[in-house]
Amino acid sequence: MPALRKALADHEDALLRLLSTAFRVAAVLLLPWIVELALTVRGRFGARNLSNAWVWFDLLEAAALLLLAALVRRRHRATSPIASATAVLLGTDAFFDLWSAHRGEAFRTAEVLAYAAELPSAALLAALSWYSLRWAADLRPAPVPAAARRPVPPAGN
Repeated sequence: MPALRKALADHEDALLRLLSTAFRVAAVLLLPWIVELALTVRGRFGARNLSNAWVWFDLLEAAALLLLAALVRRRHRATSPIASATAVLLGTDAFFDLWSAHRGEAFRTAEVLAYAAELPSAALLAALSWYSLRWAADLRPAPVPAAARRPVPPAGN
């Protein structure tokens, strides 16, 4: 594990840039799927039904991925909980896609998406959540440059 930590530390900037870009690309790639889903909810968009829930759920996933891309880029302390929540969203999406898909082509598509995209992404996000915990723990104030320090007056004046 120390060797892995050192290898990650050596290439951390490049890996975080890559992850940030990958999250943005994944969010953008979700948009055509969301539009397709919205157009095929049997013409009842806005009515209270389960089909609409998938549209909003996928929009929530895309928004979470975009937020995560910005947080990772900044090494923000909120990265860990947002990565965990996004991993849960993707895992839940995979579960319900498989559970609700009908036999045949729809089920095969759900399997491919779940096993090739959603579940591996959820595992990556869980690992990122663990890795970014140290960003939240590092709350030390930044050192003040010597030129900006004010002299402290002696006590008793």
